[in-house]
Amino acid sequence: MPDFRREVRSIIHIVLVLACVVILNACESTETDQVHNGEDASIDKTELLALVASGLGGVESLSNLDSFSTEEERVYYLMGQGPESGSGLMKLPSNTTRVMNDLAGERLRIDVTSKFPSRSGGYDKRESSELIIGQSGYLNEDDFLGIGKKKDKPSRSDRTAITVKIERLMNPHILLKEALDNPDLASVATNSDDESFGRRYTEEEVFPVTVDRVRQTGKRTLIVTPEWLQESEGTDFYHHMVEKTQVDGDWLNRVHQHMDIDEAAHHRLVIEDEVYPITLHINRESGLVAKLSTMEWDVVYGDVPLEVVYTDWQDVGGVAFPNRVNLTAAGAPRIDLVRSSISVNPDLDDENFKPPEGIEYTHDEAIASRARYLSQSLIMFGAAGVGRPSIDSVEINPGITLLYAAPADGVYTLIVEQENSIVVIEPGQNDLKGEQVIKWIGEHYPEKPISHLIISHHHNDHGGGIRPYVAVGAKLVVHEDAVDHYRRQASRPPSRILPDALDRNPMELEITGVSAEGSVRLEDSLRTVVIYPLAMGHVTDMVYAFIEGDDVVYAGDLYVSGLARDLRSGTKRAADILPFHAAASLKNGIEAQGLGTPMLVGSHDRQAVSFQVLLDYLDDDG
Repeated sequence: MPDFRREVRSIIHIVLVLACVVILNACESTETDQVHNGEDASIDKTELLALVASGLGGVESLSNLDSFSTEEERVYYLMGQGPESGSGLMKLPSNTTRVMNDLAGERLRIDVTSKFPSRSGGYDKRESSELIIGQSGYLNEDDFLGIGKKKDKPSRSDRTAITVKIERLMNPHILLKEALDNPDLASVATNSDDESFGRRYTEEEVFPVTVDRVRQTGKRTLIVTPEWLQESEGTDFYHHMVEKTQVDGDWLNRVHQHMDIDEAAHHRLVIEDEVYPITLHINRESGLVAKLSTMEWDVVYGDVPLEVVYTDWQDVGGVAFPNRVNLTAAGAPRIDLVRSSISVNPDLDDENFKPPEGIEYTHDEAIASRARYLSQSLIMFGAAGVGRPSIDSVEINPGITLLYAAPADGVYTLIVEQENSIVVIEPGQNDLKGEQVIKWIGEHYPEKPISHLIISHHHNDHGGGIRPYVAVGAKLVVHEDAVDHYRRQASRPPSRILPDALDRNPMELEITGVSAEGSVRLEDSLRTVVIYPLAMGHVTDMVYAFIEGDDVVYAGDLYVSGLARDLRSGTKRAADILPFHAAASLKNGIEAQGLGTPMLVGSHDRQAVSFQVLLDYLDDDG
């Protein structure tokens, strides 16, 4: 922005503050009495904008806040990745993050160093850089599945939008500057404002909390409640799954205590937003922003509240910044951020914002807009994007086709043709992707409805996105341990944020549970599908599907995808590295059921592999 425009804006804001100071002084004694009596103080929008601006350093300092940079440690948490269906929060390894935010130039750069479990054991360090200039986004990062070398590429519009949204939520200065520039965006909340709807997780859903998971053994380190430990400790699954436990029944209570504030001691400034209004809870005395609350939509859980708490404020160059920021979704931790350094108006080298040569970004505002409605669902599980993808296919056998969102996907869906209907295996994670899969089936098999949807296990990347299939009458086949989880997903209240296919076409869920000692046969004259349970350490509700006659196994998350990647790259597991427990579990399950040597298809890769490839992977001498 040219200097003269900043000067004019600063003068306007200074005049606004001077006018508000007179009003604030006139109201001071009355407001003090109202606060003391526990009643909501009377304050208008102009006064409240002036108060919060003063708390963050003053209108002039905010007006002159053209850029800032931070060094941070960030920890992300995920719901829907626990060992038991419908419960379990997972803590991911912390990452070191550097943020350079050029507000005046509409440029943002985020450099991240993180750790991820390695397929060869232990952890790999991965580095990534994300650059956003206006609406254009660029990435330099390791391949999503750890195959390719680091490379430059254009970002997708959904990822760019999500990144910008999260930085707005983490930094209330950005929201306030927008409101000061356009006061029509702001209003003062009243006691009648309704923020009570939306899903909040219970303690039973959050625990156990996974703080580490070793893919070679399948075992986890968990934070648990005494009640969970008492119920689980003697089970076979406990010994398959648990490395060690930390008993801390107050863990979630401490999170809630940190997030809860005395709302009677705060004003509420509401800022318009395309998804849902954003409410800033303002300390009546200091003017600091204590908390932000808003809503968004989750593929699995529906409408969920997002809340952000800002603490440990410090003055940096005349502007107040929080050193600690905590975001929760539906009452469970989502992002914890601790800043080690903050710089206000640093000299940001233009080289840091130079787009990679030869890389062109194409913006799709429709996709960017939808991403803002479900940002937290897609931070980790967004490989297929949030829009309506093009569907591509790989034929495994005639009548057996693997579908995926082109050009890249994280979860692949298998289509099995039967005499009078279609069986779908793995919904594909995303509701709009599911709708496109249904459309593809209608185009290729116009006379055959979808009779069944088989889900390998409850993890959100596998068990999310069921509702479009329920809306067209598909019956679910899942492990018996997961039946209640899918009933809740299918019967949740209609969304106020983003109605989906099942909201538009309500249908009663029909569901069959596969017993731990049995199987379910979808008998058919053309192609019979048999669903088997598998006892192993990853989850309690794992199943896999065998297509009789074609000798094809859809193995879901059971490491077939890793085998396919190893096959393409010529990688061989070293003898001193344990094989993934999921691979050994799959071999044992296939042999126990007498299924011979089937072709194997997995959820995370489009290439099928032979049973011999699985044996070679498990063979230390191969």
